[in-house]
Amino acid sequence: MDPSQNETQQTRLNPSEHLSDVGNLLGLLLAGFAGAVNLVGLRNAELTTILRNQGILVGLASILLLGALICAISSIFAGRSRRVHLWIACATISFLLAIAAFAIYAVRIPKTANWARGWILGGGLFLAALAITGIIAWIIRRPRKPAISLQFTLLIASAILFSSATATAVRVEARNQATTSFPQLETSTDFKGDIGVVSAKVSATKMRDYEYVALTFYGFPRGSSTKEDYPCPDECKFLADIYINPDSFGNIERRAFKFPFSRFRYQRISVGASVCETKQARREDCEFKDKGAALDLVID
Repeated sequence: MDPSQNETQQTRLNPSEHLSDVGNLLGLLLAGFAGAVNLVGLRNAELTTILRNQGILVGLASILLLGALICAISSIFAGRSRRVHLWIACATISFLLAIAAFAIYAVRIPKTANWARGWILGGGLFLAALAITGIIAWIIRRPRKPAISLQFTLLIASAILFSSATATAVRVEARNQATTSFPQLETSTDFKGDIGVVSAKVSATKMRDYEYVALTFYGFPRGSSTKEDYPCPDECKFLADIYINPDSFGNIERRAFKFPFSRFRYQRISVGASVCETKQARREDCEFKDKGAALDLVID
């Protein structure tokens, strides 16, 4: 048999082998990404909430994942014999690490330390400057002997982008939990002659360790204006407050609280539930506008 025919047959088989490798690699990367996302407890019902509230950040994670897939596929077709210079490889890796730092900086989780964000931003700028310096040095000197495998460089780039996409997706989920964990409040009233009783049921999920729910009761005296908004500091009267701490999972199950009041003394009862922080110096520092729910009950 002519040896040239064997070479031709092997060449014809290469495309199908490449496609098989591409399919296996894509399946491995996507399975790893899905496993990492499921590890943080992301449910199907939460996807629409995340897309509705964090659409731009989800797009950032998708772009990083797409870049990782493109680099991984390119490494299969690059071949082991192709090489690049060390400066270009280092500049590429530095540039991708800078992108990873900027992605982490972009997905800001509320109530995180500003100094940590500053260090991340500074590290990203340093890596970007390092990448630009490497490219400029390569352009000026134009070295002729490449020393690093192109395939290896693309695999490292794919790993960096894949890790960045996974970290971004996890941080987006954490940000969504921090910004959408509002308390749920249900109220009802019961009257027995002159005495009325307000029943309030409170629940909350995904709270932090240092957060709690403050349940407050305010009453509008009869004859006062009812145009004031919660917490009505001028005309309404403070009646009571209750502080509810979450369990070890950061949840407050549906708990009921009752408070009696004079039916003929108040024309409206305002009940509010706010998420507060234990590190605040005073209870009054808890602002209802951050995370809160309120219900007004009109007394006939």
